[in-house]
Amino acid sequence: MYTKHMAIVLQLKNVSKRFGTTQALQDVSFAVKKSEIVGFVGANGAGKTTAISTMLGFISPTSGEVEVFGDMVTPATAHRQHGNIGYAAGDMELPPRLTGEQFLKFVLHQSQGNHTARLAELVKKFKPELDKKIGTLSRGNKQKIALIAAFVTEPELIILDEPTSGLDPVMQEIFLTLVRESQAAGVTIFMSSHYLGEVADVCTRVILMRGGKAIRDLAAHEMLEKSGKAVRVVSAYKALRPPLGAENVEVHHDAGKTVLSFVSHLAPSQLQVWVAGIKQLEDIEITEYNLEGVFTSLYETEEESV
Repeated sequence: MYTKHMAIVLQLKNVSKRFGTTQALQDVSFAVKKSEIVGFVGANGAGKTTAISTMLGFISPTSGEVEVFGDMVTPATAHRQHGNIGYAAGDMELPPRLTGEQFLKFVLHQSQGNHTARLAELVKKFKPELDKKIGTLSRGNKQKIALIAAFVTEPELIILDEPTSGLDPVMQEIFLTLVRESQAAGVTIFMSSHYLGEVADVCTRVILMRGGKAIRDLAAHEMLEKSGKAVRVVSAYKALRPPLGAENVEVHHDAGKTVLSFVSHLAPSQLQVWVAGIKQLEDIEITEYNLEGVFTSLYETEEESV
């Protein structure tokens, strides 16, 4: 029997799923521990939504097992776990003829415990339009209601599939703050996302999917370390050279100036020493390297290892 003190909340064991001739998932295995925030990333068609559907018992795997709270998940038994799972997806289908208020009251009615105060708190954060029928709402307002429904019953596990789809930047930051607060309260969160920045911002681990396979499982800090710094230097010195180990090096000359761009993985102190040695420095810009490039690099590394 599951208890709050169990280390593993969610586990996939060699899960494969085939739809006709299409292999949507192939031998996917990983475990999610209590209070982790795990990012689930990959291109469209990588198998993320199919994997999440097996976790929730919406579909059965062709082979392998899914366990939530220590019990195997099947479409016939999933309802037992759902009372302790919050779920939201981008463009999630909600009852169009109900108002937001009616739908959220229905969610509370189906749950155990009194969550009225929690509902008021979340409504204050997201400010959704609750008095209109859901079918008439904008995409962003529908998503606010879906997210409130996922968090309002204070479940121990929250599974999110592209949760910030349709939200503006302000609402995205409110959502990320809510995720951090929930983790601090002991909630386990598993979320797929196309926004790599938000994955890097809140996740403790990142699982990378490709072609139905989980090809990488790494700590979020490893991903950030791999990202490096994007450096752009302008100098009147023609023989300007990047430091050792620089990647994506580009050099061009413009009006007697040398413009050097590269990605650096040096420690800040090492990069500072290199900058101090630049002759005739006129301008320098150092920014975080685009995380899209990190994932491209991770994909390429996996291809090379096959």
